[in-house]
Parts: sequence; structure tokens; C-alpha cells
Amino acid sequence: MDEQLTEWIIRFQRDKDIDALAHLKAHCADMIEPLIMEFTEKYGEEAGEYLRLKWDKRFYFIFTKYQVNVGLPLESFVQNTYRFYFMDILKKVGYS
Repeated sequence: MDEQLTEWIIRFQRDKDIDALAHLKAHCADMIEPLIMEFTEKYGEEAGEYLRLKWDKRFYFIFTKYQVNVGLPLESFVQNTYRFYFMDILKKVGYS
């Protein structure tokens, strides 16, 4: 993993550094958008717009769980975690 990303993750988790979190959000947005597109294709434009509004609501919590020392690639963590999160929130509003 890129040194800068590792630093942001550590600063956020250790110090609750909001600037580091903002950098992580900006970096991860490109990983999350393809998932939003996938769910948009499956469930329609309204579902995609809903996910775009909701994706960062749990970002803070999600990034308290990532473990740098485990070696799981950040992209895999983000995509797997968000796939589950998106399926869950869509199910709660009536998509199945």
C-alpha cells in the first residue's frame, strides 16, 4: 500500500484526524463509484442516486475497522465492505 494512504489511515485511527479522513474519502470515492454503477444497473437510477447520497454516512465507522497490518488490499476491503453495506441499505428501503 502507498505510504501516504497508510499514514492517513493511521492518523485517522489513532488521532481521529478529520483531514486524514477527508483524504481517505477522496481516494476511496473512485473505488466506490463502480459499485454504485453496478447497483444502478441492477436496481435503477433511483437506487444509484440513493447510494450516492448514503455512501459516506458510514465511512468513518468503516475506516475504524480497516487493519493496515493484516495486508488486505485497501481496494478489496473497500469494495467488499461497501458491497455488503449497499445491499443492506437498499434492502431496508425495499429493494431486493
